[in-house]
Amino acid sequence: MLQTDIPHSSRLPLRPPPYEAHVSKLVESSAFSGLSPVNLRRALAHHPQLAAAFQSMAHVVLFGGAVGEREREISIIRTGALTRSEYEWGMHVSIYADKCGLSDAQIHELTCCASWTELSEGLWTQAERLVVRMVDELHRHSTLSDAAWRELNATWPQEQVMELIFSSSFYHMAAFFLNSAAVPLEAGQARFPAGVSQAAVPDD
Repeated sequence: MLQTDIPHSSRLPLRPPPYEAHVSKLVESSAFSGLSPVNLRRALAHHPQLAAAFQSMAHVVLFGGAVGEREREISIIRTGALTRSEYEWGMHVSIYADKCGLSDAQIHELTCCASWTELSEGLWTQAERLVVRMVDELHRHSTLSDAAWRELNATWPQEQVMELIFSSSFYHMAAFFLNSAAVPLEAGQARFPAGVSQAAVPDD
């Protein structure tokens, strides 16, 4: 059972139990043991139809693809950093970084480098640099350059290129919701390093 003490959100209150049966299934369902996105599921519980669609797509992105887990997580962690979504970034760093063999130095570069061109040559393979380039171009231009498209398709089969694009695209959507709704961080998840802050609209 989920704990009943609900963390505070400054914007969208997390929906507490009791839930209808179909909502309870969504909130309590998790593919993760240990650290799990409980607060996100509680926020999504305000709209069960969207919650079900969100979880279905997340499941495909995380568990239904053929692209390598490390490449996928590089894409997602970089996306969380660029969108300054501490929840998204921290959950994927906490759950996947060690599992994927991403070092502290690599996490730091994914988080703090202003561009994929600043990545250290010795820390990354050409394919991994290409994943970061893809994320950077999607984030800044909402599309890919012809050169990046050619390189992606020369490196991975077509369906895996699609999976990589969707891994960043889906987590852009997730970050926009997490940031806008002020979904509280999970207890024990990784926090942004000093100098990196949660997304905010500048004051006029």
